[in-house]
Amino acid sequence: MTLTAIDASSALIAVDLQQGILNFADPAEREKIVKNTARLADEFHARNLPVIWVRALGMPAGRKEMGPPADDHDESWNAPDENLPIDESRDLVVFKRALSCFTVPETTEYLKKHGSTQVVITGLAAGVGVESTARSAFDAGYNVTVVSDAVTDGMPERLESALKISMPSFAEIGTTQNVLDLLA
Repeated sequence: MTLTAIDASSALIAVDLQQGILNFADPAEREKIVKNTARLADEFHARNLPVIWVRALGMPAGRKEMGPPADDHDESWNAPDENLPIDESRDLVVFKRALSCFTVPETTEYLKKHGSTQVVITGLAAGVGVESTARSAFDAGYNVTVVSDAVTDGMPERLESALKISMPSFAEIGTTQNVLDLLA
């Protein structure tokens, strides 16, 4: 699937760009996704479009075979990367204990308040929180774009699978530059 459009009423959702989760990514990938998310956030801010910063407080309590145990983290876990242009006076910062930020009612309320019809998603892990958020957004009736050079995953094979197999079923995939060009 290729990126065909960015709605004028789009919102940016940056998933789990916090120290505890960023540390799972390769350093070069981490730097790239933070830089590209910051570029997108700056443009969304310049256009007065909504931006949502998602932070994970932990995992759901259910059993799983992979990943850290629920709540197994220290205080630095939630600290956002200092290079992200978070404007708490207008952006929404949500905290979740699930894979998708759509489990937090404020997410949907904020999108409805701004009349959003599309979400542009960045972050990590591509095959976990990003994919779950994209699925939930699609199920809720939003057009969904996942930004391929602004997402990563600690497992390269899961990143590739998410971008090439899973997410094209419910999202369009494009680069940061594709999104910026279509916003113009």
